[in-house]
Amino acid sequence: MNRLSSITDIIYVHLDVDVLDPCEVPGHGLPVEDGPTSKELGAAFEVIFAHPKVRGLGIAGYPVGSDPDMISLNAIYHLIERAIVGLRRQYRFKP
Repeated sequence: MNRLSSITDIIYVHLDVDVLDPCEVPGHGLPVEDGPTSKELGAAFEVIFAHPKVRGLGIAGYPVGSDPDMISLNAIYHLIERAIVGLRRQYRFKP
């Protein structure tokens, strides 16, 4: 983060959900073997989003028609929640 923040004013984080553990994106056509779980990546998001230059998050690749049990959607919600925890630290908001 320090190197990246030294060469830019704003950091935007983009995630394609197919990087997650295939168990959390069962309907995705391009799963990545041995990807992190949403809990693991969520912990990283919490640290990343606490950095003062991080200003945006994009999440792409949600398998809309292939997630009847909302497993992938719940994983995405978890990632967003952890990013918000990091932002609260950045802005010193109390939960």
